[in-house]
Amino acid sequence: MRIGLVYNPNSGKRENDRGLMKALASKLQGTHLCCTGSTHFHLKEYFDLEVIGSEPILSDYRDTVNAGKVLSETDLVISIGGDGTASDIVAGMRKIGRLVPVVGVALGTSNCGPFIVLRSVSDIHEFDFLNIEPIWVTGLDVFEERYVGSAFNDIVISQTLISTVEGETCTIDASDFFYKNKRTPREPTSIASTASRLEINGEEITPQFQPSQIIISPFSEDMKSLYAYRAVNGLLCWLPYSLCNSAMIVSSRPIITMVEPGETVSADLKQFILTSTDTVRLSGFNAFCVIDGNPRVDLSVSVGIEVVTNARAGLCVQRSDGK
Repeated sequence: MRIGLVYNPNSGKRENDRGLMKALASKLQGTHLCCTGSTHFHLKEYFDLEVIGSEPILSDYRDTVNAGKVLSETDLVISIGGDGTASDIVAGMRKIGRLVPVVGVALGTSNCGPFIVLRSVSDIHEFDFLNIEPIWVTGLDVFEERYVGSAFNDIVISQTLISTVEGETCTIDASDFFYKNKRTPREPTSIASTASRLEINGEEITPQFQPSQIIISPFSEDMKSLYAYRAVNGLLCWLPYSLCNSAMIVSSRPIITMVEPGETVSADLKQFILTSTDTVRLSGFNAFCVIDGNPRVDLSVSVGIEVVTNARAGLCVQRSDGK
C-alpha cells in the first residue's frame, strides 16, 4: 500500500505536533510513504519518505493543492493540518480528475470537518491504515470560469476569516492572507456594494438589509438530523424532512467571527435550503469567497462565482467505530 503525507506547517497551534508526529511515524513504520518536497522539508526527521513531483515550493496553499495532484496516484492520503488543508488536497485531486481517500490528523484552528478522523495519539494507535473503508462526502463545488475548490464545512462570503496568530485565535484580513500570505487581525464589516448580486437559479435574491456575511453549508444526513424539532432554527428545521442537502444564510451581522463569552449578537437573517440541482451565483461583493477557511476568490475583482452541491465531492475514510 502506498500512502501519501501532506503537512501544513501553518495550521493552528503546534504544542501537540511532536507527539502526534511520533505516534504517526511509529504506526506507519515499514509502510511505503511518499510526499512532495514541501512536506518532506518539515517531516523528514520523523518519516522515511519518498519525494515525488518536481514542482517548486511556494510556501502557501498552492503547495497543498499541488500535493493533492501529485499524490492522487497513491492509495490513501493523510492530511496533517486542519479542515482547509484537507479541502485543498481534494481540490488538487479534483483538478487531476482522480480522487483517493483522505484522512485528516487534526492540527488546525478548526477541526470539525468530515475528513478530520484522527484527533489524538490514541486515535492514531487505534486506526487501521491498511484496511480502509472509503466513503463519499457531500461538498459544495465552487466555479469561477473553471473549478476553484470544494467546501466540506462551509463557504463564507466575507472580508475576514478565523485563523491563529501567535497562538491566539482571531479574525484576520482575507485580502492580506490571500495576496501576501500575511495574518493581519481585522474586524469584519459590510460586504455589500452597488454591484452586489446574489442569485439562485438565475433569480436575484434581495434581502431587506446590507449583508455582512453570506454562509453556504453542505449537510450530511447526520448533520441534517441535528435540526429536527428545533424551530428556533427557522427554515433550517425543515432540512431533516427534505431531500435538500445544503443551505445558505445571508446575515446583516458577521456570524463567523470571534465572540466574547456571554456576548450575544443580534442580526437580520435570510435563510434558504438548497436542492442538489440549485445553483447559487454571487458577484460584485466587497469580500472573498472563503472555502473551508481558505480565501480563494476576490469577488471585488471577479466576474463572479457559482456554487453547486455535489454528493460525491470527496472521499473520506470510515473509522472502525463508525465515526
